[in-house]
Amino acid sequence: MTVLNYVCIPLKLLNNQVKSSETHAIFGLTVLFACLLISIPFMADGKQTRPGNTRAYRVHILTDTFGYGADDIDVDIDAVFQGCPKRDCIPSIDRPKYLRTADVDYLDGDDIVLSLTHENITRAYPTRILDRHEIVNDTFGETPVAVTYCPLCGSGLAFIRVVDGEAVQLGVSGLLHNNDLIMYDRKTESLWQQITGQAIAGPKRGSTLQSLPVTMSLWEEWKAANPAAEVLALPPNQLRYRKKTYGDYDSSDRLLFPVALRDSRLHVKKVIYGVEIGELSIAVEATWLKKNGSWEHDINGKILRLEVDSAGGVTASLKGEPVSVHSMYWFAWYSFHPDTSLIYNRNH
Repeated sequence: MTVLNYVCIPLKLLNNQVKSSETHAIFGLTVLFACLLISIPFMADGKQTRPGNTRAYRVHILTDTFGYGADDIDVDIDAVFQGCPKRDCIPSIDRPKYLRTADVDYLDGDDIVLSLTHENITRAYPTRILDRHEIVNDTFGETPVAVTYCPLCGSGLAFIRVVDGEAVQLGVSGLLHNNDLIMYDRKTESLWQQITGQAIAGPKRGSTLQSLPVTMSLWEEWKAANPAAEVLALPPNQLRYRKKTYGDYDSSDRLLFPVALRDSRLHVKKVIYGVEIGELSIAVEATWLKKNGSWEHDINGKILRLEVDSAGGVTASLKGEPVSVHSMYWFAWYSFHPDTSLIYNRNH
């Protein structure tokens, strides 16, 4: 049910002079309270029917575009926020083009790139581009792959983009949960949480996309180790990619949207490398790991090993077999893995 609510907005007017056409009365007003009658969707119990639309976008993506309500989603609907006016407001790259490493002239040495090797193909995806697109629908040999990046969480993950045995494209829904990108697939319109790879709403609710190991490196280190690889080419309107999209967000304390949980052991934007082995989740602080070069842990007789590779990225293996390791900000990992172990110095 929609009810009308009065909202009083304080407007400070100092020594405001108001002239009437009939009189020259002067009003010295210090504070004027303007009470506006506006229509806001609320249920009778006071609960919002359009949660997360804090900027009052005309289209409410979750309910209007996808048709999902509180009973249709696996997370608290009040914790899902809308970051832009409509679905695909951040356009995925669906026809990527590539340059050879030696031909790339638009990156600085300290730019960060995501790297994926699959079916004997190695490609790099600069975050400078991913900041403005977040998803690249790609193909490695015969394998449909989605390379994804959430700038608000610093999280880069890759998935095999196959649903029900059919290749699908992933897109940016315009929604976020714990500041993390919520993707959707263009076949079933299910919503997928990027950090977990799980469908949280829609026909595939409860399913999980298969992840692929991705590394994140500085460009100068990656190009030295991969001189014959491929690098995502700049899309049209190249000048916009030369600017830093999010300013100092990566080093500040601020988050753009609320998160359910926080942990003070590390700064919210400290980078960690996270691994999930069954029900066990482990985060290793990036600076500590790169200083030490590697870290090992025995899990029921199997050795989990994280190590820094020749390109400055981090790989993980369990009993010698590669497993996915995810790089992201500490707050983001902890939001989805509150029971995680944390390795960040010799004593912890």
